[in-house]
Amino acid sequence: MASIYDVAKLAGVSKTLVSRVINDQKGVSEKSRKKILDAMNELNYRPNAIARSLVLQKTNIIGVIMDSLCQAYYFDFIKGIEQEIEKSSYEVLFCSARDNVEAKKKYVDFFSQGRTDGFIMYGSNVRDHKLIEELEHSRMPMVIVENDVDGLNINNICVDNRYGSEVMIEYLIKQGCKNIYHVTGDLAVKAAIDRMEGYRAALRKHGMECREEMIIQADFTVEGGCRAMRKALAEGMDELPDAIYFGSDATAAGGMIALEEKGIRIPEDIKVAGFDNDLIMLPDRKPRRLTTLAQPMFEMGANAARLLLDDIKDSPQKKKRIIYYPELVIGETT
Repeated sequence: MASIYDVAKLAGVSKTLVSRVINDQKGVSEKSRKKILDAMNELNYRPNAIARSLVLQKTNIIGVIMDSLCQAYYFDFIKGIEQEIEKSSYEVLFCSARDNVEAKKKYVDFFSQGRTDGFIMYGSNVRDHKLIEELEHSRMPMVIVENDVDGLNINNICVDNRYGSEVMIEYLIKQGCKNIYHVTGDLAVKAAIDRMEGYRAALRKHGMECREEMIIQADFTVEGGCRAMRKALAEGMDELPDAIYFGSDATAAGGMIALEEKGIRIPEDIKVAGFDNDLIMLPDRKPRRLTTLAQPMFEMGANAARLLLDDIKDSPQKKKRIIYYPELVIGETT
């Protein structure tokens, strides 16, 4: 493997000049620069990235911390980051914290110790708030996605989940629904809390009651939605609701299994709606297009990458906050 000494010898220049070209520094004539670049190509020389980063105090790498890298729902967000980063001189390193705040802290520490030039952290868990508040005082360029950190001077991209719920309930009311239940997502997650609050606010706006039994706690999984709906049906309801708004499409998919097990037809007997525009494929079940709320995941990923690269380049004192508003997608379940 060729070394910097080999390049200098072939180009007929000093090692110092070669180092300046590698690190894109001044003090090299165009003639010498061309000789060095030609020698590097001929020898197939690749600069040591670690040594280069020490000289420039720059890694040309960004980190991305997510709760999961395996769920299809996140793929467009990841793709948005990748396509935006490909336009730059940067590389991207993804990692999964498995919805664990201690793992996130470890990745933040790892990325902040000269291994990346900045990072994106995606997630909406309430337990992350203390970590985010601490990060406000860090000099490390970063973007927080999906966790609403209003009031902090930190780059933040989030979705107005409350607004999305209000849009969905307005739609169901216009469909003639008068008794609308809500099956929540994981209430340890800010997005689930905001979606529930949006549901309540929309009912209040229309003078409709929101009894305690109308809110059924679940999580963001198919299994959780099915389990919660089976339990609610087994415990009995004074009357079946004419619509159920689920905290996510995965939760809705599980809830629909439980409803159909009881012979309840969708949408004839109960209208069903979700959130996320996430295509859930269940084994041995006919795919159905769910009425849902779509988030621009690709655009969010691309914007997160752009925002981070701008922060790395210019380090503006005033950070940016971008809010997206979900769009209603009408499917077969209402």
